[in-house]
Amino acid sequence: MKQFVVLCLTGLALLGCSDNDSRTPPISSPATSDTSNPLVGAWQNGEQTLVLEENGDFYLPADNQRQGLSWENTDGTFTFRYLDNSRLAVETQSARGEQQQDTLSLSPATPSTGEQEQTDSPLFTGDYQRANSAVGHLSGKVELPEDSELPDKAVLTVSLLTRNDEAVIRRLIPLTSDALSQPFRLYYPASAVNADSDYQVRSQILADGGLFFQSEPTPLDFTRGQFADITLPLSAVMTASETLRGALVYQYGTTSLILCNSDRRLQLAGPQRDDLIDAYEAAREYPLQPRVATVSGLLRKVPGEQEGSTQSGVIVESFSLESGYDDCRLPGAELTNTRWQLSALGDKTLDASQQQPYLTLDGEGNVHGNAGCNGLNGSYQLKDDTLSFGTIATTRKACPDMAREQAFLQALKAASGLRIDGELLTLFDDNNQPLAGFQAIAL
Repeated sequence: MKQFVVLCLTGLALLGCSDNDSRTPPISSPATSDTSNPLVGAWQNGEQTLVLEENGDFYLPADNQRQGLSWENTDGTFTFRYLDNSRLAVETQSARGEQQQDTLSLSPATPSTGEQEQTDSPLFTGDYQRANSAVGHLSGKVELPEDSELPDKAVLTVSLLTRNDEAVIRRLIPLTSDALSQPFRLYYPASAVNADSDYQVRSQILADGGLFFQSEPTPLDFTRGQFADITLPLSAVMTASETLRGALVYQYGTTSLILCNSDRRLQLAGPQRDDLIDAYEAAREYPLQPRVATVSGLLRKVPGEQEGSTQSGVIVESFSLESGYDDCRLPGAELTNTRWQLSALGDKTLDASQQQPYLTLDGEGNVHGNAGCNGLNGSYQLKDDTLSFGTIATTRKACPDMAREQAFLQALKAASGLRIDGELLTLFDDNNQPLAGFQAIAL
């Protein structure tokens, strides 16, 4: 799912930039096994479950919004550190705690200093009951190929999945050791796993938005209410470093690099990605104008829009922009019989997650489409590089965002020129100012 990809990549950056984990703690026995530390175990208060491991690892198996990172107890003050997916931040929460037999009582305490202090109502408060039977776990290790080197700020992702690739639980684990064998453990609500169903596990190692190693989806053995420990061999994913020449284009809600004279599209990632996009946006004369760039970097697979999928990408190390792109042929689209979806309005690009207006021009001077809410029909006139629209009729539904719809219709009314850049169409006014930009969606 696209949302998970975004959260995952953000999580990589947050975990990679944090200096609170100076080492990878050795994996300990499962929290649900017998231990001399009475605080170790699974603790439940209503729908919230805390899992505290001997080595300081912290898990929130029933929380889809947060991932536990670490915990510690200093003279009755508990400090919990976790990744909050909704805030896109690593946060710290403190609580005063007292444990008596099978009850752990936590009360609010002054927030401790961390990446971001908590200002809302404390999360981890109340009376928690020991509930080791409420969670299950999957333990194992991943093994890298011989002579492999981990990239800086590497993060291991491990996902427990159903046979249909639906996620049961997943975890991001920052790797600070160069060992070729890396342990992992996942905790999940016991009620989330059915003994009559089949499950699998998948792992990846990512850094700077690139995918460096991955395992095949591996079936799991579930007997007597417990997954057997497993070893996942990892394989390297694309290691070539190249200098590439292509056109930077804004399409499908993101900026990517289309290699010249081909239809190969690469997603941008890595430490220089933002600088490259900033330079591209500053250099273009209208929102959807392509700009040719020479990019040096590593070719990698990066996470795709669907969970578990990948797409080709380049980890940008250096770049330079060129002034034109006449000798850089791009995949093209015809003006007529193509669905043109709005991607820019005026001098602003649009968010791809919104439902956008679109147009289709037939070969007989007719146009139809949707203005964002209301359907539209009308006519157009095309001569050389001039394009104008006649009267545009629309349906009359009342819609929440009529302002953008009216701005789109006014742009069509003012159009007098056009430019097609590959699969991108831009309309201009009499003063050659951009009015609207579209991306081609094949019919």
